[in-house]
Amino acid sequence: MPSLEFLEDVTTITKPIVLAAVAIAAFILVYPQVRDRLPQGLDYSSNGGPAAAESASQLSSGEFEQIDSGFTPDRLRAFAGEPAAKTNASVEGVTLECWYYGIAGAQGTYQVCFETERLSVKLRFSRGG
Repeated sequence: MPSLEFLEDVTTITKPIVLAAVAIAAFILVYPQVRDRLPQGLDYSSNGGPAAAESASQLSSGEFEQIDSGFTPDRLRAFAGEPAAKTNASVEGVTLECWYYGIAGAQGTYQVCFETERLSVKLRFSRGG
């Protein structure tokens, strides 16, 4: 018959392992149900920094590819609608107005920036990469 000390040692080691297994199982069961409510995308509209909100204004990759040097803010608005967010920045005499759209069917953000009403740069930012 095992000694009382041996049983206490087994209990001391087993209890944390069982609790960890229960916590992992609970996470695995609950995560899929709350995953869609977790923050996704970028929203620069309120405080100038990223906030949790998925963009309602989205572009497909094909639409993003169609945006070229001939685009102005008015033309982009007519083509793609209002962006999810906008930012303005001025550094060393260069003033940029950047518009942000979600990526249709994917996680991430398209950024389209204008310098003096002309397309300056367009970028894609993907989540996790």
